[in-house]
Amino acid sequence: MSGGAKEKLRKRSEELNGRIREFSKTVQDINRYFRNLGFGTPVWHPERIHTSNLGGGDADCYGGYSRIEGKWGLNIRIIEREHESRAFVSQRVYSIENSGNMEVVVNALGKVPELLRMLEKELEQQARTLAQAGRDFEDLRNLDLDA
Repeated sequence: MSGGAKEKLRKRSEELNGRIREFSKTVQDINRYFRNLGFGTPVWHPERIHTSNLGGGDADCYGGYSRIEGKWGLNIRIIEREHESRAFVSQRVYSIENSGNMEVVVNALGKVPELLRMLEKELEQQARTLAQAGRDFEDLRNLDLDA
């Protein structure tokens, strides 16, 4: 490879790395919002955001809001299945910030508006359930167990 070609490649690499760093900051900012939600229920978007062939198996990626090691945020779930039988092989979950696949991250971020609507619906459902439970079980608070 000639010196001119190497220099051109180096400059393009530096430019791309700068854009990747800026994109990573954006991902961190979005994930910070989700970490600070304080909503303690996982919600996963039902649509696959990416599929990879693993040579005899398939890895389907999903984006969602869940907890990993005590920290809530935007995460990626990978479900591996055998290619022919579709039998479950394994599942992994990792933070969106730790994804090594730019396409997965971009696709996950594309689902964020829908994910927020799903979180809102889940929050409303939990509030209704708690309100109903409060009404249904209020009399249990005053049980006279000595009678």
